[in-house]
Amino acid sequence: MDIVEKSTLTIKRTCTLLKLNPGRYYDWQRRFDANGMEGLKNHKSSPKSCPHTLLEEEKELIIEYALEHPDIRHRKLALKMQNNNNNIAFVSPSTVYRVLKANDLIPEKEYNKEPQKEADGKIKVSEPHQVWHTDITYIPVKDGHAYLISVLDDYSRFVVHSELSRTMTSDDMERVLSKALHKADLYEKPADERPALVSDNGTQLISNSFTEFLKEWDIQHRRIAVRHPESNGKIEVLHKTIKHENVYTKERYESFYEAERDIKSFLIKYNYDRLHQGINFVTPYEKYSGEAEQIIKKRKQRHKKAIERRKRINRKRQAKAA
Repeated sequence: MDIVEKSTLTIKRTCTLLKLNPGRYYDWQRRFDANGMEGLKNHKSSPKSCPHTLLEEEKELIIEYALEHPDIRHRKLALKMQNNNNNIAFVSPSTVYRVLKANDLIPEKEYNKEPQKEADGKIKVSEPHQVWHTDITYIPVKDGHAYLISVLDDYSRFVVHSELSRTMTSDDMERVLSKALHKADLYEKPADERPALVSDNGTQLISNSFTEFLKEWDIQHRRIAVRHPESNGKIEVLHKTIKHENVYTKERYESFYEAERDIKSFLIKYNYDRLHQGINFVTPYEKYSGEAEQIIKKRKQRHKKAIERRKRINRKRQAKAA
């Protein structure tokens, strides 16, 4: 305040040079004139004096949406609301967290979540089908053995093809990869447009027949270092997600076919509905299809409009109260 008062320039010009909002200076001056230094020390912003304060109706919408989606954590909840076309609430994940915490809606597991290892090391991609990951995981079923074999696109996290199999031989790996190539329409593409394949060193994946299969289709094979599973981390995270968010939430599957139907249904939701943290909270399909950039841009525009709307409403209410 002393700097502004002693300046030979106008208050507005001085505040501009100090990068201070003139309104804030006048607020300081008003409180100083009323209560001296105590007025400055004891002042706390209140909802009525802050144009960025979350509106009560926005809080209610956040709580209502959270109760409708109890299994979604605060970060994905915020982005799903931003992506929604029904104008739910456009707020940041931290704001959603504060609202939910204030209303005891944060699950205990959110506080104790273990940090995950960084996935995939130094692999860098800029578009789909540059690098694929493949892996096998065991699925418990009542009437025998079942193995989930998946092919994941590195760039988009899109599951190109995943298949439940009774065995896990090199023939099974060739069949799954062939179907993935067919689904991605890569059979007729030149060799330089086919993906490199990242896998571990399972016997099926280092066999002569599988090696010949990859050579026939001009697919480069990147085998990860022994005891270095994080190099194939993206698909390991996928299989962990399938198990912990779907398979392990049920009793053991009664049959192979029940497991097959259930996992296939989950993967459809994973590809087309589930927001993925590793790709800026869009769905794998949105990233895979090239829609992600526009969706993120639109999300930011909506968020900006929501902030401006909130400021207008709070200022009107403040003026009316004054």
